Amino acid sequence: MHDVPSGAVSRRALLRAGGGLAAAASLGSAGLLLAGPAQAEVPESARFDLGGAGGNPVWKKSLHANWVMQSFAYDNVNQHIYFAQVNSQNTDPAHVGDLWITKTDTSGTQLGAMTVHNFGHGVSIAVEPYNGSVYLWTEWKSSDSGFGTRIGRFAFKNGAVLEKTSTAIQDRTPSIGDEMINPQPSIDPSTDRLLVRYKTGADLPRIVAFNLSDARAGRLSSEHRLAERALPSRGAWGTDNPFQGFAAYGQYVYLLEGRANGPSYISVVDLNGAGQSIVVDRAQTTAGQSLPGREPQGMAVWMHSSGPRLAFGFHSNTAGVRQASVFYKSEFV
Repeated sequence: MHDVPSGAVSRRALLRAGGGLAAAASLGSAGLLLAGPAQAEVPESARFDLGGAGGNPVWKKSLHANWVMQSFAYDNVNQHIYFAQVNSQNTDPAHVGDLWITKTDTSGTQLGAMTVHNFGHGVSIAVEPYNGSVYLWTEWKSSDSGFGTRIGRFAFKNGAVLEKTSTAIQDRTPSIGDEMINPQPSIDPSTDRLLVRYKTGADLPRIVAFNLSDARAGRLSSEHRLAERALPSRGAWGTDNPFQGFAAYGQYVYLLEGRANGPSYISVVDLNGAGQSIVVDRAQTTAGQSLPGREPQGMAVWMHSSGPRLAFGFHSNTAGVRQASVFYKSEFV
């Protein structure tokens, strides 16, 4: 193991130690900002302990291309990881939004790769093993800014090159009435739900959940949604700590935040509850503290034989060689 912290500073601990307002301020204003009401409810579930024990199954692994890891997700049937990588050095408008998808085992050893053209930034990827194939869900149809405008579902094919116009891509963008800016998918493998984080305007993030069977079939309209909720506006906290990925386990959504060479945080939002949503817990993680150029990148739920794990990743740069590391938390509150 490498740089696995024995604990983390949680929101509750900060409030206890700092005497209320001063400690709350150290969370950043977004920790206390309110968001819109829930549209529905999902069954109650346990919540991961952000200060609990964990591990480090992937340490400084080079992926297929020397591009920046942005996100990852698990094939929980076959016990593989799929990483999305973007070329941060690209200056060619024709290749804005190009991504490499690298398939590895759960220790990060490469098993295959494919490339997709003009898809997006790779902020979040979801993996769906289905009927003997593995389908990937990613942002799709990149804008000039390099971020996707739709969500596409397609089968992983080792060695393939997939253009954004390919008929092999299924459009799986929700149509729930909201303007959907920069939609980003994630699959909760514990409940078989698709979750999509998106924005309706500047600093107006939202999340919506569907049964995966409905999403797979393209039933993504308002009547099929299980829950829809505004996420807390990020304000000054978001400026200082960019959003870097999310994952869901049951009723809770986990957000990864932070910038390169700075502190990294995991925040928790409850999909349920009446009235306004707030950050119900937040912890700084020192995992991978020694990584050169350490930047948080991606979250996923790993259904391990010993129990579910909340996994989160970091990109690093060792003398120009870009690498991926993955850590996890496995205890519940």
